Amino acid sequence: MDLNQVNNFVSVAQTLSFSGAARRNGVPQSTVSRHISDLEQELGVKLFYRTKRDVKLTGEGRAFLPYAKELLEISRKAAYVVKQLHEGAQGRLAIATMDTPGRFLAECLREFGRRYPDILVDITYVPVCEPQLDEQEDQYDFHFLHRDLLPVGDDFDFLPTHEDHLGVVVAKGHPLSQKPLDFSALKQEKFLIVSESENPILYMQMMAVCRAHHFTPHIVNRCDNLKSLLLAVGAGLGITILPLAVPTMILPSLIDVIPIDDMDTSIPYIVAWKKELLNPAAPLFLKVIQGILSKGPYTPPPF
Repeated sequence: MDLNQVNNFVSVAQTLSFSGAARRNGVPQSTVSRHISDLEQELGVKLFYRTKRDVKLTGEGRAFLPYAKELLEISRKAAYVVKQLHEGAQGRLAIATMDTPGRFLAECLREFGRRYPDILVDITYVPVCEPQLDEQEDQYDFHFLHRDLLPVGDDFDFLPTHEDHLGVVVAKGHPLSQKPLDFSALKQEKFLIVSESENPILYMQMMAVCRAHHFTPHIVNRCDNLKSLLLAVGAGLGITILPLAVPTMILPSLIDVIPIDDMDTSIPYIVAWKKELLNPAAPLFLKVIQGILSKGPYTPPPF
C-alpha cells in the first residue's frame, strides 16, 4: 500500500467518480483505476461498486475511508515537520490535549514559545472517548487531561495543573441568569449535552449534579462536540452543564454561566508524560510547566 493508492482511493470516495478523481489529482484515469485495483488486491476486498453510470463505496470501502484520510493527514503532517526542521526549527514537541484544559496549556505554550521560538510545537486534540496514553506506543511528549484518565501503572509521571468547576450554561439574557440558581426551575428546561459516547466523563458529571438535586434532565439533543453544543445553547435551543472554563473559550458572547455553589463539582486536571524523556525538547517544556506551577495553584481567568 502506498500513499498514491490511498490518495486516489480518497479522491474517488469523495467524488464518486474515477474521472473526477483523475482531474483532481492531475493523473490519467487509467492510473486511478490501476491504483484502486492494486489497493483492492492488496486488501483482499472490493472498495467500490462500479457500473457504467455509478460509483459507490462498499461496506469495506466505507470502513477503510476514515483510516485512509488519517494516513494522508499523518503523511502531510510528517512532511510539514520535516520541512520546518530543514528550514531551521531546532526540534519538535508533540502534545495531546482534551478540549477543556486550554487556558493552562495556552499559558505554557506562550512561555515556551517565548523561550524557545525555534522549536516546533505540534498540538493534537484527542476526544475523551479515545485513550490518550498508550504505554507501548506513545507518540506524544505530554498529555493534558482529566486526572481520572491517567492509567494505573508506573509508566507515566504527572503533575496536577488546575481544577475547574461545573456551571449551568444558558443563552445570553436567559431568565435563569437573572436570579440565584434554582434547580427546581431546571426541571422544566430542555437540556442539550455532548453525547455520552463522545465525552462519557462530562456526561456522568452532569448526571451526578442532576441526581444530587433530585431530578432527571429532559435531554432533547446530543451534540458531537462542545462548539456545536454551545452554538445551540447560545441560540436558545436549550441549556447545559459544563466546566466553567469551556464557555469562556468558545462563543462567550452568546451565553451566560451560572456557577453551582451548593455542592462540590471540582474537576482535577493533570499533565502527564512518560518517565523516559527521550525528546531533548521535552525537559525544556517540563521546566516551563514546573515554573508556572511553582507560583502557586493555577487559576483560570474568571468567566
